[in-house]
Amino acid sequence: MDGYSPMMNETAVLQIAAAQRAQLLYYGYDHLVLDAGWFWNITASAPHLDDFGRPLPDPERFPSSKGTNGLEILARQVQDKGLKFGVWFLRGIPVQAVKDKLRIYGTQYTADQIALPATQCSWDNMNYGINTSHPAAMHYYRSITDMFSSWGVDLIKADCFYGGEIHKDEVALFSQAVSQTTRTMTLSYSPGNGANVTVAQWLVDNGYADTYRITADTWDSWTGAEGIAKQFPAAAAHSKLIGAGDTYPDLDLLPLGHLGHLSGSHSPPRSTRLTTVEQRTAMTLWCMARSPLMFGGKLPTDDLTLGLLTHKELLRLHEFSTGNHPVYQAGDAVVWHAVSTKPVTLVEHYVAFFNLAVDHSLTVAVNFTNLGLSSRELYSVIDAWDSSNLGLYKDSFSATVYARGSGLYRVIKDLTPPS
Repeated sequence: MDGYSPMMNETAVLQIAAAQRAQLLYYGYDHLVLDAGWFWNITASAPHLDDFGRPLPDPERFPSSKGTNGLEILARQVQDKGLKFGVWFLRGIPVQAVKDKLRIYGTQYTADQIALPATQCSWDNMNYGINTSHPAAMHYYRSITDMFSSWGVDLIKADCFYGGEIHKDEVALFSQAVSQTTRTMTLSYSPGNGANVTVAQWLVDNGYADTYRITADTWDSWTGAEGIAKQFPAAAAHSKLIGAGDTYPDLDLLPLGHLGHLSGSHSPPRSTRLTTVEQRTAMTLWCMARSPLMFGGKLPTDDLTLGLLTHKELLRLHEFSTGNHPVYQAGDAVVWHAVSTKPVTLVEHYVAFFNLAVDHSLTVAVNFTNLGLSSRELYSVIDAWDSSNLGLYKDSFSATVYARGSGLYRVIKDLTPPS
């Protein structure tokens, strides 16, 4: 949603899908997710609901949804382009459904009987929380997930379920509702505000998520609550969970390309405010931490952004690596390490250098023994960004890194026969 208004329409979605197929699908960017706002009726200035309190697409913006179609036709059109289709969902039951005492599908209970106003999302007042001990609670969440399944949804971005305001009972109920549908759907939890590794561990241990956000929203700044720099401690804290149970910590959308809304806190529309150096740093961290790569900008995008998103070596790191973790942080110098699971030679490692300083370069170094490599061997160091061979090194490697910058290197055991 970084590059588009929440008031997205059907024509725009199909244009995005066509551009995504043309520019990004080949490189693995295969999900198109309809973010918040798809159910908001602009004319009525209220959520568009069915008779059972479930969100439906606004028929003015999504004309194919008229009648009982929901998002089924749009999902099929997106999938016909080789993509997968996702939707955003907010924890709880709409306040409007509670006021109107709408019946819960498959029961004689009404929305007001399962609502918990005290557990309303702190940053979005559209829904009330749900009393999970009520017998109709699961019926409501199942009615949501069954509806999404019938539309052909492939991914659910479930928001405000966990994080700084964890609602474990609703997480468990909604996760079970997703798992009980007849369609396999990826479940991605988003906190909307702070998350922590203890909660993430609980999600993983219980098999409640496929991906899960570990920070609040990320936008195109280096510092501040929505900046790139905040991702480093979060990524480090969650590194032990990368790939655990085939789940992945999520660093949020990549704020690259053309971004911004026409109004509000994220206006005006603009090219990303991140410098080229900062954009490379973000892409390097996202790939080293194996975060889901979700592009937040407009499509089609420009050549610079496309080059970042489709860089062969970074995508290889993202897909074919293991043991991804921070080696150390000393002041503003940060070093990450991963082992290739698809090495060109017998031994191949990735090392990422980061400089978090705002205004000065740093020399960043790593000892090969800290990578689990022998100090008696020679290793070729190759710049992963431009494939240049930086030479043979023994014991350690160092490089100068620009402020807010990064370096990504392949460390390969030298197989040259002795002369």
